[in-house]
Amino acid sequence: MSSLDYRFLVKELNKMLVGGYFRKIYQYEAGKKTHQFLFEIFLPNKGNFWLFCDKSKFFITKYKKPSPMKPPDFCLLLRKHLEGSKILEIRQHEFDRIIEISTEKHVLIIELFSDGNVILCDSKKKIVMPLYVQEWKDREVKPKIPYAYPPPRINPFSVSFEYFREFIARSDKKIIAVLAAGFGFGPVYAKEVCVRSMIDETIPSERLSPALAVQLFNKIRDIDTFSFEPTLYENLISPFPLQNPEAGGKKRQLENFSEALDEFFSEQQVRMAEDFEGGVHKKHRDKFERIIKDQESSLQKWSKKRVEKKSQADLIYTHYERVEKVLDALNRMKAADMKWNAIKAAMKELPEARVVKAINEREGKLTLELEGQPIELDFRKSIVENAAEYYEKSKLAKRKIAGVHEALEKTRKKLEEKPEETKKMEKPVKFERKEKKWFEKFRWFTSSDGFLVVGGKDATSNEVLIKKYAEAKDLVFHADIYGSPFVVIKAQGKDIPPTTKKEAAEFAGAYSNAWRSSLGTVDVYCIKSEQVTKQPRPGEYLAKGAFMIYGEREWFRNSELKIAIGVKIDRQNRTAEALAGPVSSVKANAAYSIVVKPGEKSSSEVARIIKSMLAKAAKEGDRPFIEALPSAELQKFVPLGTGEVVLDNIFRF
Repeated sequence: MSSLDYRFLVKELNKMLVGGYFRKIYQYEAGKKTHQFLFEIFLPNKGNFWLFCDKSKFFITKYKKPSPMKPPDFCLLLRKHLEGSKILEIRQHEFDRIIEISTEKHVLIIELFSDGNVILCDSKKKIVMPLYVQEWKDREVKPKIPYAYPPPRINPFSVSFEYFREFIARSDKKIIAVLAAGFGFGPVYAKEVCVRSMIDETIPSERLSPALAVQLFNKIRDIDTFSFEPTLYENLISPFPLQNPEAGGKKRQLENFSEALDEFFSEQQVRMAEDFEGGVHKKHRDKFERIIKDQESSLQKWSKKRVEKKSQADLIYTHYERVEKVLDALNRMKAADMKWNAIKAAMKELPEARVVKAINEREGKLTLELEGQPIELDFRKSIVENAAEYYEKSKLAKRKIAGVHEALEKTRKKLEEKPEETKKMEKPVKFERKEKKWFEKFRWFTSSDGFLVVGGKDATSNEVLIKKYAEAKDLVFHADIYGSPFVVIKAQGKDIPPTTKKEAAEFAGAYSNAWRSSLGTVDVYCIKSEQVTKQPRPGEYLAKGAFMIYGEREWFRNSELKIAIGVKIDRQNRTAEALAGPVSSVKANAAYSIVVKPGEKSSSEVARIIKSMLAKAAKEGDRPFIEALPSAELQKFVPLGTGEVVLDNIFRF
């Protein structure tokens, strides 16, 4: 990203993020002097935004990587000073790759050149702590000293024409090089300025005529007035359409510059991670398939040896008498001090010694052929001792076979495991910012039968829900306790089945004051929407959110107080979202879920436990989705801010 990219981006971010609050800060380490940060920023009525930065890029993203198990110390420091702070301004320092985010008490300075740096300063720009302590001959970046900017770069949008003309006249480099490096446009925009000015980019800048210098100066000033038309090309992104024919084919135009940057860089990161993962997986698979092949070959070898040695031992006993005669004859001749040549000749004359094929007197070995199979014996040992040796070799082979089987099983498991190296480059998960539907302003879930069920959050939303959205044939639920939401099943002209009614009753009970009172169950009743009215009895007054109920009620006695919180995963589009509702409905709609009941733990602690347990229970490929999901997305579903996780109740589908 060039200085011009940041100039346009900062204009956009000021409109999008000023007035927002730092909600959460994540820091990712990707090697020495390689950092990534994700700033979660909450804007009232707009929701959460994620601001990404590394040493050379800065933009709003829809992608999030799993959070590190232990945040680095610098990340904890930023959380301590910035979380909950309101963003007052986002600015670019002159025409440099330096972004400053100001809050009431601090200025966060993000340097996006060289190795990059993230520097926390107080409101007067005295450094509290930098990510990296740095020292040059003209400046230092370290704690407890005033922050000093790098040597000033020329700002082409604020210098006078006289200064501009004098600057380019001092150089003998090509005009494109002066624009790219001297003015900080970078090669893409330097070429674009030349194209728009109709100037030959190869002209030495010192030879640029006064008329062309005026033309060039004016075109540069024009750029600052361009309206946003972020455009994605094959190999680059621009905040406005380029006239340079070498930019490549235009892929498409996007709504905002951050979206274009995000699509270009984040999806590039996903592809890089996939390519890296593919290469690692192939290397991993090749390695363990080779080991498996060797182990299977070893298994065949030891299996053959086991059968062979047992067979040889059995043959010795089958031909016990004959073998005994051969050994006795040979040992008698030895005892008589016969020479080995004479022994070998004499053995050939013995009928029982026809099975003898070789005698190795140096090693004390005698080779026999029994039933066509060669068997080597130690003639210094007895038949029983020789046979025992063969049986022992067969048993050894059997033990080796068991060991190889065990090793083979371990290797096959390792083959299916995710290689350790892939954890160094986790694929970011995309979280789409969808246009909110009317019911998303309330609590809601989709029943296991496919019906939309909507509940109020407070007196105001109760009032709006009943007055504006409850229609004929809809059913309305309310817990039989002071302080309960109204819950409406949207019938849409269909008959509502008992399972959906039961789920709506559970939902109404869970988000009522019965939860805060830590009750185990609560009674819930159901009425038709036309039975609910704002008309009080004579002499009575109805407060906001309160209604009169007339007519018969259908009761759901002892509705159990519990709620399921889970994660729905779209593996194809690599997206994930949190959802909650009655257990049966969430089981029907979520990949993973866990049950929560009334308890004393805070909602943040409950969300942390849920996230940890679901990640542990998830399949290897699904785990990054759960780890990347912000805990706040789970926390918002915990009824009335407290609860307890039912530890033996994890559902996985």
